[in-house]
Amino acid sequence: MFKAIILTDSNTLIQSEFDTLLHLISLEKQKRIKQFHFFRDAQNALLGDILARTEICCATSLSNKQLMFSTNDYGKPFLINIPHIHFNISHAGHYVCFAKDDKDVGIDIELIKSVDLKIAERFFAEDEAAYVKDNQQLHRFFEIWTKKESRIKWEGKGLSKPLQSFSTINPVEKEQIAYHKVFHNDEAICHVCSISREIPSIRVIDTAMLLWQVKHLLLHA
Repeated sequence: MFKAIILTDSNTLIQSEFDTLLHLISLEKQKRIKQFHFFRDAQNALLGDILARTEICCATSLSNKQLMFSTNDYGKPFLINIPHIHFNISHAGHYVCFAKDDKDVGIDIELIKSVDLKIAERFFAEDEAAYVKDNQQLHRFFEIWTKKESRIKWEGKGLSKPLQSFSTINPVEKEQIAYHKVFHNDEAICHVCSISREIPSIRVIDTAMLLWQVKHLLLHA
């Protein structure tokens, strides 16, 4: 099932909750998370992993210990033992998001903040830069930015593909990809990229709901 989950308050964990969740992920990921300089970054990385685990366990009826994760050469995560499930994670500020599909999928969320809109001329395709320049609106800039990042993550080849080399406004017909806006408010915007034309189901949750899912799907499995 094509779906997107948005966690909207990732800054509410207390240390004991953080420690409990940390023991539910791989030792390798634990080590990487402990190396973050800022607690917010560590927390978001942890919550992204936990959000993925709860949703995948729910979809497959497997236990957390049965999930076998790896990454491709560019760092995109995938499931070794459940190849038909594709997923992706993103986070920004106090938002963490997750997308799942039975085909390749990419997701990106960004905070809407002040930027020099001339950046669009350097990193966007000509039609995208013109779209941003036409209204000089920040939300247009971040609309394009999240679409492009979700596309990069969908393809799973990192930034080896230059951002200005493709357009999200007029995509190449043979690609047949679609961009779905799954979250947007005054603070943030999120897009999902997939070949699925159907609209993904969207669920917005808070940390309390995620911790409830963890208790019933991960801790007691």
